Amino acid sequence: MIAARQVWGIIQGHVPRKKWVSSDDIYAIVELHGKLDKEDRKPLSSRSSIPRWKILVRNVLSNRVRRGRIRSRKSLEQN
Repeated sequence: MIAARQVWGIIQGHVPRKKWVSSDDIYAIVELHGKLDKEDRKPLSSRSSIPRWKILVRNVLSNRVRRGRIRSRKSLEQN
């Protein structure tokens, strides 16, 4: 299974800097460059269809926004 630090490394290495990038584009980059296995592709719960790896990407991004490492449009709109 892919780990949060691996997701962050992919984002740092492949997502353009100083350019707005959609979450769908970030998901595509992580899917392309991450070594996702069957477990990563399974939904987190039976009530969800979202694969685990996408939830991990979202959590990594949310964590970095909270820490001020990256900016989101939503955080800028609140200022």
